[in-house]
Amino acid sequence: MGVCKLVRISTGAGQHEIVLADITTVGRQPTNTLQIVDRLVSKEHAVIARRPGTSIYLLTDLDSRNGTYCNDHLVESSIALRNGDEVRIGSTNWKFHQEEDQPAKADAAADTGQMEDPGSASIHATMQIDLAHDFQRADYILDDRMLRADYEKLRLAYVLSGDLHAAPDIDTVLDRLLKRIFEWLPVDRGVVLFVNEKAEGDVTNRLEQVATKLRQNAGLTQEDKEINVPRSIIRHVIAKREAVLSTDARLDARFGNAASVVLQGIRSSMTVPLLTQERVLGVLHVDSLISSGLFAEKDLAVLAAVSRQASIAIDNVLLQRRVVEEAALRSSLSRMLSPNLVDRIVAGDLAIEKGGAQKRVTVLFADIRGFTSLTERLAPTDMVALMNEYFERVSNVIFAYDGTLDKYIGDAVMALFGAPLGTDDDEYNAVRAAAEMQQVVRDFNRERAMMDLEQIGIGVGIATATVIAGYVGSSRTMSYTVFGRGVNLASRLCSAAKPGEILISPTTYQTVEHQVHADKMDEMRLKGMADPVAPYRLLSIR
Repeated sequence: MGVCKLVRISTGAGQHEIVLADITTVGRQPTNTLQIVDRLVSKEHAVIARRPGTSIYLLTDLDSRNGTYCNDHLVESSIALRNGDEVRIGSTNWKFHQEEDQPAKADAAADTGQMEDPGSASIHATMQIDLAHDFQRADYILDDRMLRADYEKLRLAYVLSGDLHAAPDIDTVLDRLLKRIFEWLPVDRGVVLFVNEKAEGDVTNRLEQVATKLRQNAGLTQEDKEINVPRSIIRHVIAKREAVLSTDARLDARFGNAASVVLQGIRSSMTVPLLTQERVLGVLHVDSLISSGLFAEKDLAVLAAVSRQASIAIDNVLLQRRVVEEAALRSSLSRMLSPNLVDRIVAGDLAIEKGGAQKRVTVLFADIRGFTSLTERLAPTDMVALMNEYFERVSNVIFAYDGTLDKYIGDAVMALFGAPLGTDDDEYNAVRAAAEMQQVVRDFNRERAMMDLEQIGIGVGIATATVIAGYVGSSRTMSYTVFGRGVNLASRLCSAAKPGEILISPTTYQTVEHQVHADKMDEMRLKGMADPVAPYRLLSIR
């Protein structure tokens, strides 16, 4: 069996070799086989032991404070050493040398009770060195502690999956996510950043802190609570859509000597993206201010997996929220807009401008002639039934021509064409709607006549003008409406119209004169209007 030894390779430390016995202990105390006087080394730090009957040497970390590293990867429990492996204990680096004779090359195969061909002689050892980084089959793991540690990682991921599935809102998702991470990892701080979809600019600059958790009794100061994740890492995580592990953030070139790292004293960190298939939701970051090399590749893999579960849970909550908001929006809009316009607004094809704005709008007023005397003749229940049926029919006509139902005013209906959303045919649509409203009333009267019920007649006024449009009201109730001369003119023309008559302002007529038949009327003075108006009486649609 060949000689195995450790050779010190740390710069400036001088050459030093130690031949490995069957059991070689490493630590700061002089009772160890290999004493390393280094404040970063624990009293009993690690042990290198030959597996009986084989030439395999196992490196085992003894729960040291600052960890043991093989080829710059944290040793979680035990791994098999290969010739040329570099071992870091504290601030000292060592290289493992193994002079194997021919029989020793088959030891790994003999350990499993099988002979391996020369081409696969190193497979078993390779799998052992990767155990700290990947989850392997149970029969490849040489140490029960590592097996239990792997089980615990996967168990917590499973438990978290159930926690997140039942989360009713995003705050609960994030609270459960951070809680489980702190149960599983010795992290000091955790933070979740979300992308503000409403903000402008680069995704990195639109991240906002939405959840933070600190380990209790960790001796953290107020300054430690300010978690500033380095922008260089965030940009990498978002651009590459991949998780980042740093065993010593202060020395990690990917942090670009970030001042936030230096000031906060971040040693170990993991940063993972929160992703859906379509977009980046945000970033999850955990770190430690105490120990370097605290996390391994396995930890990063599990954290990335649970972040995907969290992303799905968050996306589900957002989807449910969008469904509720869409239903509320649809319900609100359907009271004043046609179904066609509601569908386009909800789908995002059209946008309603918020706030006041000047718009060219065609306003339509329609009310019942002789309404006061009608209310005196009819019983209250009959009056309510009449008005409900009348409003239902004329409202359907307004929506059929993409009009907006502004409001009911007693027996009057006010509709807008061109606000909040306009078309190229607003004036024509308003005139056609008025003509059809008169036809609907005639049909309604025929039905009522067959039942010996009171009949009604309506007058309609239409005017086009630039008005002020916007949402008005109190903090509890807001509604969309318009103000201006055009509104007053349409209302006055409606008042002047006889039953069955439609009066159109000159401005409206100029737009539709080639599409309608109309008679120009004599000038009339209307209440509230400084100048006389010569409206047009609609006869028919061409």
